[in-house]
Amino acid sequence: MAGKKEKGSGIQQAAGLIRYFDEESEDAWKISKTQVYIACLVLGGGVYLLNHGVLQFIWSAISSLF
Repeated sequence: MAGKKEKGSGIQQAAGLIRYFDEESEDAWKISKTQVYIACLVLGGGVYLLNHGVLQFIWSAISSLF
């Protein structure tokens, strides 16, 4: 026979999390949607260029100049 589950324990835990995450800090960073999109594009483009060897080619070309 399975053990009894306490009623309301999940609700009490969720209420504490909601109360904790509901408060916004005044000194928290504000990140707009545009900043998130730009960061994703830059990171995605960097990974793409690394996978295709473009950045290594540019680095070797610059290194050969010095």
